[in-house]
Amino acid sequence: MKSLPRFVVAALVLAVSAAGRAQSVTELPDDKFKLLVDKTAIYNKALAAARIVQKSYDHYAAWADMKTGPTGKEKNVDGVADIAAAAQEISNAGATGPAMWPPLPALDDDAVKLAKTTATLAPLVKNASDYYAQKKYKTDSGKQGQELHAQMLPMFQQFFSNELSLRRELGVVQEDIERRNLAQIEKEHGKNYDWHLRSFLLAARMVADLLPNNVDAAMIETARYRTRFANLQAAYTLFTQYCAEHPAEVQKAVLATSLEDFFSATRILRGILDAPKADRQVYLAKVNDLSAKYDTLVQRTATPTTASR
Repeated sequence: MKSLPRFVVAALVLAVSAAGRAQSVTELPDDKFKLLVDKTAIYNKALAAARIVQKSYDHYAAWADMKTGPTGKEKNVDGVADIAAAAQEISNAGATGPAMWPPLPALDDDAVKLAKTTATLAPLVKNASDYYAQKKYKTDSGKQGQELHAQMLPMFQQFFSNELSLRRELGVVQEDIERRNLAQIEKEHGKNYDWHLRSFLLAARMVADLLPNNVDAAMIETARYRTRFANLQAAYTLFTQYCAEHPAEVQKAVLATSLEDFFSATRILRGILDAPKADRQVYLAKVNDLSAKYDTLVQRTATPTTASR
């Protein structure tokens, strides 16, 4: 599913008048804007839970051959991590999000699809988790492991497709929300510390949205990464300049750790992508490092509209 043009505000028809007049996020009254933020928060929780599913797959793929399936004779049979808690969070989003105001047809549909896929995947992963934890592969020569793999793999692939679609649609709405917040801060306080921090976080999220959601995904398109990295670099430069000029406002703990760590990780990944032929294992290691640093950045600079990747 293609993401819609950003200026269309994710093709939202925010029905706030009797005539159903389309409104942009910028035009929403404060109470309606809060409802929109609350709704996107539900979907952000689902995406955060999706990370747990991603990690379960990556853990499984680290020891099992995804093409042929596990044999049970691998040197290190390390099982499959259960995803029950994540599945419940995703299910909640699919059940409650679409009913919340405003109606966002494409986004709501993506949330429902992700919930349905997860509901099918979760019991398969649970069975596989129990199978390997109880070492049943030693008594059936890995037969059930092969059967479970054949059932799980297409559902994992469908899950990643649904997750990506939801993430992209939500990203458009989140960007509009954050740009409204930036405009409000600038109107009331000018481009202060909070404005520069939020501006950096917005650019950081745009980079993080390019990160693959599983180890077998295609590599990031270099040209797209360069463009978003350039925007991040510009925001980072303005942020550090502001901090140098206004030391009294600086939250040094945040600046010295999360922001610098994340920006450094993005620069390293850019170097790998710029190489004539990137080493995939090195690339994956740096992607994982960048993803972890983004999670830390979000946690340490949390705001009501900060989104998890």
